[in-house]
Amino acid sequence: MAVFGRTSYGTLFELLRMYPETTRTELVQMSGLSKATISEAVSRLMEVGLIAETGKRQPNRGRSQVVLALQPAMRQVIGAQFTGDGCFAVLADLRAGPIAWAKRDHLGQSPEGFVEALVACVEELRAQASAPVLGIGIGVPGLVDGSGREVILSVTYGWEHVPICDMLEQRLGMRVTATNRSKAAALGEFWQGNHTGRTDNLAYINIGAGISAGFVNQGKLFTGSGGSAGEIGHTTVLPDGPTCACGNRGCLHVMASERALLQTVRNRVRGDPNAVLGDELPLNALGTLTMEKLHAAADEGDATVLEAINETGTWVGLALANMINLINPSLVVLGGSIPAFGQPFLTGVREEVRRRALWDALHGMDIVLSSLGETAGTLGSAALFLDTLNVETILA
Repeated sequence: MAVFGRTSYGTLFELLRMYPETTRTELVQMSGLSKATISEAVSRLMEVGLIAETGKRQPNRGRSQVVLALQPAMRQVIGAQFTGDGCFAVLADLRAGPIAWAKRDHLGQSPEGFVEALVACVEELRAQASAPVLGIGIGVPGLVDGSGREVILSVTYGWEHVPICDMLEQRLGMRVTATNRSKAAALGEFWQGNHTGRTDNLAYINIGAGISAGFVNQGKLFTGSGGSAGEIGHTTVLPDGPTCACGNRGCLHVMASERALLQTVRNRVRGDPNAVLGDELPLNALGTLTMEKLHAAADEGDATVLEAINETGTWVGLALANMINLINPSLVVLGGSIPAFGQPFLTGVREEVRRRALWDALHGMDIVLSSLGETAGTLGSAALFLDTLNVETILA
């Protein structure tokens, strides 16, 4: 077990977040710290209410040991993500467990409009807090710099070099950190996802209007040297395929995003007029096709739509097979509007991954749909802030 923190208190805090019920003996074994150091740190954390003794445990035939339990609600944080409509936020405990939720529509897609929405969410949640609120983590669509302070580029919003954390800190008087919302969602799935088996090397892929990934390694977010790790939407899956806005050709984004799926269905219907999606969507109305209509058609078992969804899963599976061979995750979680189609999509993904990925990379690994939905990025943003905490802040 690696030592997570730089001090005995920090080490202990990280271990208790990961293992919320443990003993002093187990903490010594996991941390590599001395009994005296662990005893001192435990006493200090108990003084401020972050640890409580909750009973005894008798391992095998040895002497019974006192069970220590983290009291996660004794300090709280706020996690938020910017969505197409505005801001979705959560008041969370020290393990990113949700306490209360808030949502606000934005006042225009300028940075200021989203700041106003988030400020309103934070004010609502702070009023409900039962313990000190330490700060805020936010997830945004787009590239965030390595320091977690600035949105370098958000194509979705048309933002460039927006100092989003400075803007929020000036309004709220609280420390703020930011990341791409798919990266935040990876942390959300790690901490709060209902997953069985190993999750120590987790990859989360969001597939919707855009496609991007987040990676968690040993409980920590991996962002790369400049913060751009995870741009799986711009990996090539079809050389000389359609041109992508990034300038490349055949990116996963132009083959498997919402826009790509809608176009695939239109092409299939135009190629076979008998495949029109019911009486309500004649051939001359294909321009009005929406994701909502595709979901309705899929629920009704429309063969054209189901085939297109399966084909989209195949393109995603092709990209995932390469990713799996490279980073060998223990779990891949799929979220967003495209995985929301469920089994027809997941089947296409899994079959293509099995066809292309190496056996040893697949051994013990699973590909699943998100159990958190749109809350993954919000809860993960809370976890993001928790990962930045120093011991002095926690003990204050």
